[in-house]
Amino acid sequence: MSKQIDPRGPRFGAAITTVVLAVILLTIPTSVATVLLGIQTVVFALGAFVGLHAQPYGIIYRKLVLPRIAKPTALEAVEPPQFAQFVGFLFAATGLIALLAGA
Repeated sequence: MSKQIDPRGPRFGAAITTVVLAVILLTIPTSVATVLLGIQTVVFALGAFVGLHAQPYGIIYRKLVLPRIAKPTALEAVEPPQFAQFVGFLFAATGLIALLAGA
């Protein structure tokens, strides 16, 4: 059986990611966009390759949000969110390479 996680953690991370990516889109082609995309790429890489426990948004969720809310009513397998982190990493890395190349 695969490891089970609170499904609200990845949703929390997705909300933060949405804000970060929106700021990136609004600040292209400045260095702010490049730095933020670099940071987001590292965040995706940690979630995909090290595990969701190492993903910074997950750490924020576990330390600051989870203690203040009710226990989850259902859990989900870790593999789908971790795969989503991998897909996000591929797209973010491609975008970062394009930004650094001046595209």
